[in-house]
Amino acid sequence: MSIAIRPAEKKDLADIVRIYNESIVKKGLTADLDQITVQDREEWFEEHSNARYPLLVASQNDQVIGWISLSPYRKGRKALENVTEVSLYIAHSHIGKGVGSDMMQCMIEMAKEAGYKNMIAILIETNERSVGLFAKYGFELWGTLPGIVEIDGQTFNHSYYGRKL
Repeated sequence: MSIAIRPAEKKDLADIVRIYNESIVKKGLTADLDQITVQDREEWFEEHSNARYPLLVASQNDQVIGWISLSPYRKGRKALENVTEVSLYIAHSHIGKGVGSDMMQCMIEMAKEAGYKNMIAILIETNERSVGLFAKYGFELWGTLPGIVEIDGQTFNHSYYGRKL
C-alpha cells in the first residue's frame, strides 16, 4: 500500500492526538506525561496551518498513520527566526515501515523553501528510533542537557540534534 503525505486538515486532528497519545503512554518518547485531548491541541493546530509552520500527515487507505510539523524555536526571539524545530510521530503499528523517512524528506524540503537555515529536534535519549532516523537525514548531536527529563523516578538526557540547511 502506498503512503500519501499531505497538509493536515482539521478532520485529522483526532488522529494526530491519538498518535501523540500513543507516545505519551509508551513513555520516553515525549516529555509529556499526561494524555492530551483534541481541545488541548486546537490552538496548536491553527498555529501549524501555514507555510512557515506546516503540519503534514501521512495516510494509508485514508487512515492517518503519522504526522510531522515545524514549530518556532524560542518563539518571538528574532535572532532565532532562521531556526525551526521539527517534531515527528508515527502510529506504533507503522513504525519501521518507512513512514518517518517519507515525511522527513518532504519536511526538509519544505523547511528549505520556507527559508530556514537550521532544523533542530529535541529528543529524550531513550528515543533510539528517532535518534536513528534523524541521523539518517544528517542531523548531528549539537548538545545535551544531562539528566533533566524525569519519568517514573528515573532521569534521562534531553538532547538537541541539528542540521544545517
